[in-house]
Amino acid sequence: MITHFKLLLDNWAGYVIAGFSIVWIANLYMSIYAFIRIDIKKERIITKKEEEKLD
Repeated sequence: MITHFKLLLDNWAGYVIAGFSIVWIANLYMSIYAFIRIDIKKERIITKKEEEKLD
């Protein structure tokens, strides 16, 4: 294997823990992406309002 991933437990419980951890990490990444995207959108709106104010 490329990553040399090993389960925390060698029985079925290890697969359950791995499944939940993959979902948890995916939710974390999606939350970070959404936060960054909202921040960028907010900055664009603020910049646009400031440009309109100057014109």
